[in-house]
Amino acid sequence: MDTNHPSKSAGDAIGAFEHELRELILSAYSRGTAIEDTWEINSPVSDAPNWRVTIEKVPPGERTYDPSLLEE
Repeated sequence: MDTNHPSKSAGDAIGAFEHELRELILSAYSRGTAIEDTWEINSPVSDAPNWRVTIEKVPPGERTYDPSLLEE
């Protein structure tokens, strides 16, 4: 019986990657680090690919402000 579930493992790995990336970005942002940029990440292994990572800020969705909610 095969107990290895590659799709679940891949999903777990992607979820962990997203979580770690989110934590890294939010932590850097909260410290005031300018993180909007593009980086080239070169692999130290010749058979592995190099990577290009771009981070850009996306403004929050439309915010509605209703001053009557603040009136007593």
